[in-house]
Amino acid sequence: MQLRLPRVHYAWIIIGLSVLLYLAGGSITQAFGVVILPLQDEYGWSQGSITLAYGISAIMSAVLSPMVGIATDRYGGRPVLFVGVACFFIGTAISALATDVWHIWLAYGVFLGVTQSCLNVALITTVTYWFREKLGLGVGLLQCAGGVGPAGTTLLIGILLAHYDWRVAFWSLGIGCGTAMTMIVFFFRSKPSDMGLDPLGGAWSGSVGQEFSRDIRILRDKVRAASIQSTSAFWKLVMVHYLGCLSHAIVIVYIVPIAVLAGVGAVAAAGVLSTLALVSGLTRFLTPVLADSLGARGTMAVMYVLQGLPVLMLYWTNDTWSFYVFAVIFGIGYGGEGSAFPIINRRYYGEGSLGRSFGWQLSGAMLGMATGGWVGGVLFGFFDDYLLTIALSVAASLTGAVVIMSMDRTDRVLILDWEDRLPEEARSGPLHSSAAN
Repeated sequence: MQLRLPRVHYAWIIIGLSVLLYLAGGSITQAFGVVILPLQDEYGWSQGSITLAYGISAIMSAVLSPMVGIATDRYGGRPVLFVGVACFFIGTAISALATDVWHIWLAYGVFLGVTQSCLNVALITTVTYWFREKLGLGVGLLQCAGGVGPAGTTLLIGILLAHYDWRVAFWSLGIGCGTAMTMIVFFFRSKPSDMGLDPLGGAWSGSVGQEFSRDIRILRDKVRAASIQSTSAFWKLVMVHYLGCLSHAIVIVYIVPIAVLAGVGAVAAAGVLSTLALVSGLTRFLTPVLADSLGARGTMAVMYVLQGLPVLMLYWTNDTWSFYVFAVIFGIGYGGEGSAFPIINRRYYGEGSLGRSFGWQLSGAMLGMATGGWVGGVLFGFFDDYLLTIALSVAASLTGAVVIMSMDRTDRVLILDWEDRLPEEARSGPLHSSAAN
């Protein structure tokens, strides 16, 4: 009797490849906090000038994300990922050769900012194409990698900088991680149709499953995107992304300097950042699953509160063990803060292309990262402490929770009539969605 192994749908391979991309170096900008003090010690640059690189990176990603979303809808995620990997090679090489602070602005700010934008938009958009069912589980696994990736990258950079100089560390990252990412993208596919497959859960209903000419597809994508952007929920999602990312950018960029200022050793402080990133992997996985079954809006609001309130602990945290306790508690809310966005987008806007929409929302997220990542260094320069910075982080998360609860319920698709704006030859049957609160 021959034993037959069950076939694995390629959607799960896409998730696995996406996870590997994050683990192989796609999260390098999220590990920026661990390089601030080594750069300050080696070159004597101020925290404000160093963290400007992080701000530039986030702004670049914010500006590019809508365009990356359009490119992903038009050309697919795979070509966009190749562009991101090429920029990773260039960014790490410039970092290794840096002798002035503007070199770090160029490397981290521009090239690694492009890498971040390409990966964030292309991966999450591609996943929504591959899953008609079990989207929450697929997104959860992908978002989990978004937490584990920075944890591994932070530890790797911290260990390299502790044993080698800056140049050896970044040449190692560029060659090793860049080569791995290139090999991974070769196996990546943008859509199930590229392999003659249906998405997991069967063929799309309505217009998503129909074939149109290239010009009609472009027109449909534009009209659908315009319909999405005409809803108040869309712009509230952009605002919520901004507030949530402003809040946690302050923590992930400045937790290492805050811990060192309190007397924690440099390697132990890097471990604090790795710990909160690692813990966030759990809720990055669980939150989309909960949002898919219990409701995205309420789940997101709870996670924003859980991200904001624990930051108050930093007012009295002053030794190594208490920083690690903070990392565990904060990591729970931090991981869940952004991972339900694909679910709530599907609930509001049904089946179909979302690259442009994710691009705009990630633009808001990256502007928040830029604000949070830069403002802490500026405030430290003025006040020589992080007290006001901590308060800003708490306020941003709690405001985000309020905005979430002001949004539409998720029990109906908001753009059921979007095809009414199309000419007759570009229309199809109405989209169907299994939206649930």
